[in-house]
Amino acid sequence: MFEQFRKDYEKHGSSLLNPAFWAIRNYHFGAFIDKIRFKPLFWILSKFYGFNLFYILIHSGIRLYRETKIGEDLHLIHSGNISIHPDTVIGDRCGIQQDVTIGTNMGEGTPIIGNDVFIGAGAKVLGNIKIGNNVIIAANSLVISDIPENMTAIGVPARIWKTSQKIEKSQKP
Repeated sequence: MFEQFRKDYEKHGSSLLNPAFWAIRNYHFGAFIDKIRFKPLFWILSKFYGFNLFYILIHSGIRLYRETKIGEDLHLIHSGNISIHPDTVIGDRCGIQQDVTIGTNMGEGTPIIGNDVFIGAGAKVLGNIKIGNNVIIAANSLVISDIPENMTAIGVPARIWKTSQKIEKSQKP
């Protein structure tokens, strides 16, 4: 638990004043208290979680609920107006910039986002769709259909533009 705290702290600028850091910490706190079976303690801690969630929403505009399934090393690159639906699934090592919405599209189902995905500022990812691993979603794009692995999505509505190339350790100079 403390190791995860340190990782989140370093990833979000090593600043206790970073609202994205507190949104991630509150998410982890909420996921932790979901495992508590002693009802009175669960109730008290849930109230504290809810107060923190509301405070973070008012202060930074970040909506990140404990019901969301998130992999390791989520990075909220710029805090501000990030809204993630509670039923969303996000993979490992994803980066999300400001003004991003991930949620439903007037129907059932929410996005499933793979590993190593970058979502640019202002992007909207909506509906019962799957985003593959190693995908880049450009700023201000509207993604309403599946994106295969190793692709870049650009536009409104988003179109697959080119193949993304993940730099392997052996390829770095």
